[in-house]
Amino acid sequence: MRSVLCIALAALAPAVATAAATSAVLPAWACTHADAVYADAFDASQPIVPHDPSGGAGGAYPGKLTRTLHIAGLGSGMQDYYVYIPTSYTPGRPTPLMLALHGAAPYGSAGSYAATIRDNWSGVAEAGEFIVAAPVADAVYYQNGGPYAVSWLIPPTNGPSDYDLFDAVRADLESAYNIERSRIYGWGFSSGGHVMHDLVINHYSEAFNVDTMAGYAVGGADLAALACAGDSSAACGARLAALPRKIPVDIHIGTSDPNFSYAQEDHTLFLAEGWVNRVTIDYNKFVGGHQYTVDQLGDVWDTLCPAALVH
Repeated sequence: MRSVLCIALAALAPAVATAAATSAVLPAWACTHADAVYADAFDASQPIVPHDPSGGAGGAYPGKLTRTLHIAGLGSGMQDYYVYIPTSYTPGRPTPLMLALHGAAPYGSAGSYAATIRDNWSGVAEAGEFIVAAPVADAVYYQNGGPYAVSWLIPPTNGPSDYDLFDAVRADLESAYNIERSRIYGWGFSSGGHVMHDLVINHYSEAFNVDTMAGYAVGGADLAALACAGDSSAACGARLAALPRKIPVDIHIGTSDPNFSYAQEDHTLFLAEGWVNRVTIDYNKFVGGHQYTVDQLGDVWDTLCPAALVH
């Protein structure tokens, strides 16, 4: 199934709350009950379960989809992104959303990389009853006179960037589906993980940032590559300290990953700035290299699922 949406830059950003955001921890049943929205039955004795439905009432079309945006001035002007809608989806029940970002891809392969990310998340999304959106990166790198690789087109730029694309993805999905806006999550691998850190910490996107996301995760990524590029450890720590809340974060890193030492430093830095192990940060090192597994994606969801956002 394919849907095409032409969209102007001025209309990219979804309506997001402007009040200060705080973190909430959902009760255990919220990640296992088939209908967590109504399971608390508005019982005042139960923990608060925030609800902020987008109200989108488009067709359900469960399963794997490709949707296409048209953002003038960005890449070719046509941006595909890949979506998985769980079979449990119904417009009457707001559904969490996971933005999933692929790593750098050989030239011509970014689309297949994004589709693979979506496919790898689909089983977890089906079991966890959430929507996955995997956009395609736009930046083309050239080497020896020819196109070499594709990664994320990121600020600062002189025009639209992939951060505008992320805003458009959320706006599109919130219109087409009933998204639970208190449970917006993000995950990125490699360069996609660098971007995910940047989204949260530096607020380049109106749709995905520390005030709009319940939590986020990275694999094979680090702060120094983008979010804190050029910063000293103290300056990077100051960026973390300036955030309005200790947003839940999950870090997965292989012990032979070239980014391993940087991820270790990130863990230490988060702890120094007030994050707490197994409460607001999960640091998971595994034997392996620059990679991730579907089992790890399940672990990421188990970590992030209880996190919600209250405005």
